[in-house]
Parts: sequence; structure tokens; C-alpha cells
Amino acid sequence: MNFGNLCERRLDIVKEQKGKNYCFVIGTFCSYAPVEILHSFGIIPVRIWGESENLHKADALLQTFICPPARHLMALGLEGHYGFLDGIVHCYSCDAVCGLYNIWVRNLRPRFSHLISLPYMSINEALSYTIAEFGIFIDKLESFTNKKFSPESLKRSITLYNGARSLMREVYHLKKSGLWVSYADICAMNICCQTLPVEMFLSELRKYVKTIKEEKRRSSKKLKILISGSIISDTSLMDFIEEVGGNIVADDACIGLRTLRDVIPEGDPLQSLAGYYLTRPPCASRADFPSRKAHLLETLADFDIDAVIFIHQKFCDPHLSDHPFLKKILDEAKIPHMQFELEGDGFTGSVRTRIESFFEMLERR
Repeated sequence: MNFGNLCERRLDIVKEQKGKNYCFVIGTFCSYAPVEILHSFGIIPVRIWGESENLHKADALLQTFICPPARHLMALGLEGHYGFLDGIVHCYSCDAVCGLYNIWVRNLRPRFSHLISLPYMSINEALSYTIAEFGIFIDKLESFTNKKFSPESLKRSITLYNGARSLMREVYHLKKSGLWVSYADICAMNICCQTLPVEMFLSELRKYVKTIKEEKRRSSKKLKILISGSIISDTSLMDFIEEVGGNIVADDACIGLRTLRDVIPEGDPLQSLAGYYLTRPPCASRADFPSRKAHLLETLADFDIDAVIFIHQKFCDPHLSDHPFLKKILDEAKIPHMQFELEGDGFTGSVRTRIESFFEMLERR
């Protein structure tokens, strides 16, 4: 089995589940949105994700110098692909997506909307502030769903998501150990985790891990690659990197390893959850470079990385600003790297040529 087909059907599956086993479906723009809280209320959290064939539809509401992923999501919203959502939730990240959230609310008018302001530093005051922010969010959900918040229900949701994240980490390490798993399938797995009901996803994931272990297909000797960037959704690009000599075993991206730490279940589940979102390895938009540096060095060592490919979206200020500093870290570690920007027009011939040249250089080394 693979997650590619499941990922393609993910929205149809959610529509089938809505009203059958769940009361509402709430969209999210970012992996910092606390899906455990949503799930504890009987809500399916759905990551709003994808690319539109009619990107120009977003031009009436978003400037053309906004990053392509944000414009794609706006176009998908205007086309009605996410019309089944009962609401949306966002946790403050980059300015572009925060703007997208506000424009989505103003123009598509979901029944429920909420923006969570998550602090950027993990200090005692930040923990208290995050718990208060989650409390405001919970109050709004109680009013919207006519359900009371249950700490026990939140504990169960945390346990389910911890189980999923633990197995997903295992998939990465099985790939690192030499078993064959395509990175495109890992990307689909990550999207399914943030879209499908977690109970269903966990059941499919257990079967997936069992299949990988039973097949014992070994990957050929290839260079171990880490990819770094924000939203990287073009699976044909991933496939090409693995065709020309790379084995993408790790990532530093919007979905992936950064999101797969466990919530430490100690005492109050809300406090544990707040601590998790504050101390998770941050993305570039969180503006905590020391933590970004520590996470990159840890991942490079853990996965014995041979080279890094930076895949940036045009106009993505946080990641483009981070790049010179991360580049310096790699230069000091003598790890080869390359960088290119995607402009919303997909996997172009010039990108293909640059990747081929990069691997030719690596082979000569």
C-alpha cells in the first residue's frame, strides 16, 4: 500500500465522515494549530492544502508578490474546494498566511473562525500566555459546538496523535536504515495525518509500517539528502531528486520531522499541549534562529546527511531570510548544498537541469 491514493481521496473521505462520526470539520492553515483540542470536541481538523489550476483567481484578493502557496490556497477557496468546512483556525505564523486567514474570513465567511497568537519564545511567561490563548479558543469552541471541554477527552486526543507521530518517525528511520520508501509517499503520509480523522489515519499507518517491514525492499546506495523549505508540495520534484541519485531521508519543512515530537503527558493536558507547541523545533517564521540551528545540526547528525537541497517559494521572506545563516552552518560543516526558488509554475526544466548538475558535482566529489 501507499499513501498517495489515500491523500488524493482525503477530502472525499472527510466529507463522508462529517456527520457520521464527527460533528464538524474545521480547516487549518498551519501545523501550529492545536489539532488535539479540535479533535477533543469531536471535530475533524483538515489542513487546507493543494494547488489550483486557476491561480489567477486569487489575484483579485491577494497581491501577485505573495508567495505562490498562499495564492493557491486562496484560489482553491474561491473555487469552492473547501466549501464543506464549518470554519477555519490559524495560529500566527508568517504575515502572508495571517493575511490569507483574514481575507478568507472576510470573503468566504466561514461559520467559525479563530486566530491563535502563539508566543515566539519558550519561557515561563510564554507558557502561561499560551494556556490562556488555548483557553479563549476552547471557550469559543464550547459556544460553537454546544459541548463542554473535557480534559479526559483532550488526553485521549493527545494519546492518539502521539501514537501517529511516533509511527511516522519510525517510517523516517526505516527509510534511513535502507528500506525503500519514496519521499513522495512520506509527504502524502504527512498530509494525511493533518487531514484525515486521526483514528482512521492511525489504522492505515499501522498497516503501512507493517507492509514496509514485511517487504524489506532495500533502496540502492544513494546520497542521503535533507530538503529544507516551507511548503513543498510538488511530488514530481521529490521523485526526480530520488531518480537522479538522492535518497531524501529527512526534511526541515512545513510538514515533516519538525512536527513529529511527542506531547509529554504530565499533569494538566492543556499545559502539556502548550509546552509542546512552544518547544517544538520552530519554522523560520517563528524567528528563533538558535533553535533552528540546533534542530538542523541534530537532524544532520541523526540522519548522516550527505547533502542539503533548499526548496524555497518565491517571496517567502522567513525562509529566504534564514537561508544565508543556514548556508553558513552547512559550509562550516562541509556539507554540500544547493538552493532554488519555485515561482508557482511547478517543476520547470531549469530546476531539473540545476538538480542534475548538483548531483553530477556530488558524484565527482
